[in-house]
Amino acid sequence: MVFYGRPVSPLEDRFVGPVGCFSLRVLADLRNRVRHGSPWWRRALWYVVLGFPLVVLLPVKPRFLGLLAWLLLPLSVASLRAWVSMAELDTRWVMWRRGITVRARFESDPHSDSTSSYIVHFRTLDGRKVTANGQVRGRREEIRYDPQDPSRVLAPTRVAWLGVAVAAFMVIGFWGVVFSIPAVLWLIGLLRPVP
Repeated sequence: MVFYGRPVSPLEDRFVGPVGCFSLRVLADLRNRVRHGSPWWRRALWYVVLGFPLVVLLPVKPRFLGLLAWLLLPLSVASLRAWVSMAELDTRWVMWRRGITVRARFESDPHSDSTSSYIVHFRTLDGRKVTANGQVRGRREEIRYDPQDPSRVLAPTRVAWLGVAVAAFMVIGFWGVVFSIPAVLWLIGLLRPVP
């Protein structure tokens, strides 16, 4: 008998059987992913191990609300994180905190199909020449760059960014908020004093 490309010993076949052998192999693969894989596997395991018993054992009425919140909360966090990256909110936060505004020269990117993609040339404060890709061109010939990573640039435009942020929220951020509603209701039910 061959299982997952490796031969199964007669001892495994006799004592564990094909179903048990499959279960052991799945558990071994999961263990290897958690121990040696991405940190997201560890986070997911902790979410299952700690979150599910809390949802089931804490006395909140209606009972299904906790399970629904537990199932939808990862989707909510993933959707809101996708919205943050789509709207470049994380880049804008970094630029607001430590960005430096300098004069720049914009050129259309010949390798891009988009008309709003630019190659930006500028000098950092210490005199280094930097060439970076910019997605939006501002009205003035200025950009903000991150001194820790000068290839991270942002053109100071408010109107264009706001349109992108609102459109991205309508596409995916809205669903992040909707998926978090059961978790909020569950927490309200948990924190409400019992009469």
